Amino acid sequence: MEKKSILLIAIVVIAGIGVTFFILFKFFSFAKNAKENIKLTKQMSPELLKTMKHKTIDDFPYSPAAIQWEGKFLQVDGESSLDLMQESIKFTYNKQRNEALNTHRFLSENDINGIVWLNPGFETVGQYEGGGYASQPYYALSFLDLKQQAILARDTVWGGMPPKQTRNGSETGKLPDEKDVIKLIQERTKN
Repeated sequence: MEKKSILLIAIVVIAGIGVTFFILFKFFSFAKNAKENIKLTKQMSPELLKTMKHKTIDDFPYSPAAIQWEGKFLQVDGESSLDLMQESIKFTYNKQRNEALNTHRFLSENDINGIVWLNPGFETVGQYEGGGYASQPYYALSFLDLKQQAILARDTVWGGMPPKQTRNGSETGKLPDEKDVIKLIQERTKN
C-alpha cells in the first residue's frame, strides 16, 4: 500500500511539473511573438505609418464596396503595446497571420492597397447562478481600403460558447479558430 501511495504522489508531482513547464512555455512563446510583432510593426512602410498615425479603425467611414486589392494588403491587430502607443501607432502587425496569408512580403511596401484590421471582443451571452457572466469571444474584421480611406467590408468570426455551468464565477468560450480567420480573409480579398 505504501509503494502505491508513493507512486501516486510521484505521478501527481511529475504531472504538475509538466503542466507548469507547458504553461511557462506558452507564456514565453506568446511574449516572444508579441515582441517580434512590435518590432515588425515599426518596420512597416514609413509612409503607411505616417498615414495611420493616431488612427484607429473607427476613424474611417464605412462604405461597402467590392475589395479589389490584387492581394496587396496587410493584416494588423487593433491592440497596441505601450511602446507603439508612444509613437501614436494604435495597431500591431500580425506576423503569423500575414505569413499564413502570404502577405508578409508587403511588410515595408508603400503601394499596398488595404489593411485587414482585427479587433477582438466578447459578447455576454448569459449569467451564471452565482452572478458571473458567460461570454462568447469574437474577432471583428474590418477591410480598410487605403486609397479610398474607407472600410469596404466588415465581418465577425465567432469563438466557442462558454460552459453552461461554472464554479469559477465568470467563464468565456474558446477564441475563434485561426483557420476560420484566415479562410474568411482569403475569401473576402480574392479577386
